[in-house]
Amino acid sequence: MYYLAITYDICEHNNLVEEMNEYRLEPGVDFEQQLIKLAKKDIAPLIKVYQSITSDFKEVTLYKEYTFKDYECKCHREKG
Repeated sequence: MYYLAITYDICEHNNLVEEMNEYRLEPGVDFEQQLIKLAKKDIAPLIKVYQSITSDFKEVTLYKEYTFKDYECKCHREKG
């Protein structure tokens, strides 16, 4: 299997869901550690991982969604 991670920026306050970047995940490298690094790099609260049986990713299916609370938009919180 081949895996493709897509990072997303989300702001519920502004009804924004924006695709940012695509990354091919490295086989044999810890899956979740790769995702943690990608979330930090893009400051992404959401990463969707897709899988494909071929390396060209012509046919993909959603494998799993990962959320990262540390990178959620905070614009809706009141300023104190």
